[in-house]
Amino acid sequence: MPHGPLLKFELRQVRLEHLDRYYLPLPKMTSAQMRLLDGRLASEGFSTRTDGERLTGNGASGRITVAPYGLAWSSGELLDVLAPAVPDLLHFPREPATSNPYFAAKKVRGGFEIQFFPRMEGLRIWNELRREGECGLTPDEGEVVSRVLAGVDHPLECVTDYPTDGCSMLQVGRRQYYRSLVSAGEFVARLRTVSNAFSRNCYLPRSSVMRVASRTPPAFPESEELGEWCFVGLGPKSL
Repeated sequence: MPHGPLLKFELRQVRLEHLDRYYLPLPKMTSAQMRLLDGRLASEGFSTRTDGERLTGNGASGRITVAPYGLAWSSGELLDVLAPAVPDLLHFPREPATSNPYFAAKKVRGGFEIQFFPRMEGLRIWNELRREGECGLTPDEGEVVSRVLAGVDHPLECVTDYPTDGCSMLQVGRRQYYRSLVSAGEFVARLRTVSNAFSRNCYLPRSSVMRVASRTPPAFPESEELGEWCFVGLGPKSL
């Protein structure tokens, strides 16, 4: 039975002006859900193809790309095309996954190095989100990060939009951020997502890697606890 909040899916489109691109976080999807979106794009006049696991649709309004890890992007607005398919997406049964879809843990001296796999909060998109004062961390990702870091009793290296003791400034465009060491409790309490912003916010570092001093690897929450954001569960080959 679920022990945490059941996270309902919500549509939150983000436009990054500097990239001239729209992003739409979606559930972490099964192959059946991807086929449904393929049909949706085709019904809207898009010519579709699958490259690896990504789905691409080319139409009069431009190109839409959908990745099964739960993200769609395009130079044009996405909601008119994809929003009508969301109710059907949310009726699919879950499927097992052969790996953890949210993070990987590597044993290092003194604990574990956690590599998170956020939909948007990584690499080039991380810079553009910070440049425009946006956040791409979805509610399920925020919940997983909070669970992984629960009980950590040492400071965590992260990025904040407020100065802390011993921090160093990080300039992104015209905005100022800080490389900071904060307690796990402060990080979790101020972790910004697409749904929640605070007067003072914490963010994953650009690498999405954090170190924790622990003797046991972090556990992945039951996928049911992540509600309609996650349609995959952990299989026998997972962490």
